[in-house]
Amino acid sequence: MGFSTAIGLIFGFTLIMAAVLIGGLDKFWNLVNLPSFMIVIGGSFAAVCTAYPLRQLLKIHRFVSVTFSTKEFNPLGNIELIISFADIARTEGVLALEKKIQTLDDLFLARGVQLITDGLSPDVVEYLLREEMRAINSRHLRNRGIIAMFGKLLPAFGLIGTLLGLVLMLANLDPATIGPNMAIAVLTTLYGALLANMVCIPIADKLAFMNDEEIRMMEITIKGVIAIQSGENPRMIRNKLLIYIDPDDRPLNDI
Repeated sequence: MGFSTAIGLIFGFTLIMAAVLIGGLDKFWNLVNLPSFMIVIGGSFAAVCTAYPLRQLLKIHRFVSVTFSTKEFNPLGNIELIISFADIARTEGVLALEKKIQTLDDLFLARGVQLITDGLSPDVVEYLLREEMRAINSRHLRNRGIIAMFGKLLPAFGLIGTLLGLVLMLANLDPATIGPNMAIAVLTTLYGALLANMVCIPIADKLAFMNDEEIRMMEITIKGVIAIQSGENPRMIRNKLLIYIDPDDRPLNDI
């Protein structure tokens, strides 16, 4: 999953740089202006600091790095694991699943299996798992909101930088330097639009997609765990859980 993020960023920036360099190396240096970059990045970061606690911003690298992770969500694999647990529970009893908990990489599924082996009622098990799912979803949306806010602010501060450049240019108007000064003034708009549309907005959307996939996995887990606890037939559990899988992704014998 993370390969697509890296490929998209590398391909996008490479294509843009190639288009610029076709006109010559000197064209590239015309796009470099430190004050413009400082206005866009510094202004956007200052505004985000105003909106969010600093301790939250210091974690930004963690959830951005998630979009570069190679972790893949495998709902079909999760369903097959739940079915195997259902078979064990029907033949050996629910308590037999306790020895399987330590082998699980999916902490949410491990949590669900632990709750049913502890003998809690189905209502309590479902309540605890859904509350945990809501907390995870809320945290993910909050983290995504920070990146999405950068996506909104970067073009705005790009425009602010352009307006500042125009004010300074008009205050010291010299017909001989209008062209170069105008080019520098609009660079902030370019920086803001490029960083927002090439980096922040796509990464925010990727975080939303990954959150939706994780929530779907959790929904499958909740339904599966409750069905195991209720002693439902594994075949029935399988049919119930395959509802969450896109028809094109289901095994051929289950379409």
